[in-house]
Amino acid sequence: MAPALRSRNFRLFWIGQSVSTMGTFLQVVAESWLIYQLTGSTLWLGVLGVVGLLPVIPIAFLGGALADRVPRRKLIMVTQMGLLVQAAVFGVLVATDNISVWSIIVLDFVMGAFYAIDQPARQAFLPELVTEEDLPNAIALNSAVFQISRVLGQAAAGVLIATIGAGGTMLLNAATFLAPVVALALIRVQDVRADSGAGSLGAALSEGVVSLYRRPTLLGTISLMVTVGGLPLAISLMMPAFAEEVVGTDALGLGLLLTAGAVGAVLSTVVVTRIHEGQRGRAVFLSSLLLPLTMIAFSSSGWLPVACFILLLAGLIQSVLHAESTTLLQMGVPDRVRGRVMSLYGMLIIGVPKLSGMLIGGLAESIGLPLTIALSGVLGLLYVLGLHLLMPSVRRQA
Repeated sequence: MAPALRSRNFRLFWIGQSVSTMGTFLQVVAESWLIYQLTGSTLWLGVLGVVGLLPVIPIAFLGGALADRVPRRKLIMVTQMGLLVQAAVFGVLVATDNISVWSIIVLDFVMGAFYAIDQPARQAFLPELVTEEDLPNAIALNSAVFQISRVLGQAAAGVLIATIGAGGTMLLNAATFLAPVVALALIRVQDVRADSGAGSLGAALSEGVVSLYRRPTLLGTISLMVTVGGLPLAISLMMPAFAEEVVGTDALGLGLLLTAGAVGAVLSTVVVTRIHEGQRGRAVFLSSLLLPLTMIAFSSSGWLPVACFILLLAGLIQSVLHAESTTLLQMGVPDRVRGRVMSLYGMLIIGVPKLSGMLIGGLAESIGLPLTIALSGVLGLLYVLGLHLLMPSVRRQA
């Protein structure tokens, strides 16, 4: 099921990233909880999501160009150390009761800037850790562990906030960044400059865009992931409000809601490892079709057990969609532009859901959160059906 884990280098990388990613999502939930406690506004929850997006737009593609021009291992170590410092400052401010809405905004902006550089470098680093034969499995495992760590981190955050407080949760996140730093130091690869195939930085950026533009089927797959696949992320930004206003629960109930998604993400790893190469396009189509339906069902789930069950299904489906979309993209582009293509992909899968989260937060202020979530699901379903009528090749791709 996991041949890529036979590689010592990949095992170290995979474990280190699992720990730090889980910690990051501890902070994401703690930030949302703090903002909602300070403002009581779903609109501010959406604003917080957009703040993390702002540095991604100008920096992400530059990060991709760097990942194709400098040693990727060293670049990742720098970004992980920067994220450690950011999380430690955040934790100290919260623990000493010196936190405010605007300090949260600034620190979230800094985190977004580091991740804009980190994400494409991590994605492009995978081929240096495994053989070409094991690369698809490494991509699938990397995608799956992101989803599992995301939802497990969110689930644990509810419990940790209720027990050790938001400040303690932030400091715990800072400690998790030691895992990838140590892992990267132990990985045995030759630090060489990647062959970007382009001279100037401007030419490198242009080549990445052109490379993806010439592959319309991959563009269609990306669009499914960033729109439909981003729905759970956009709606998760509203989860503190949904837990309190719709379900009528507290931080522990919020943890249960997010734990349900974690179970679904864990189950998805079994599904992903059994999807053969020729079935990836169909898996993307089916999961993108089912995911909006789960969001529509979730919108009317005012009882905690029902909401948890629906989130379990959504976590499984969204994780399959993410893993298969990423695999198709990684295998469909040449290595010399991989960093730039993955930076564009990362910019979109981070940016679109966060922009959607702000829109959802603002609309929820007017028509209510349940109706807003249902409307989002309906629009997502219409997009999937429309895309597959116009681009049937997305469903047939291998």
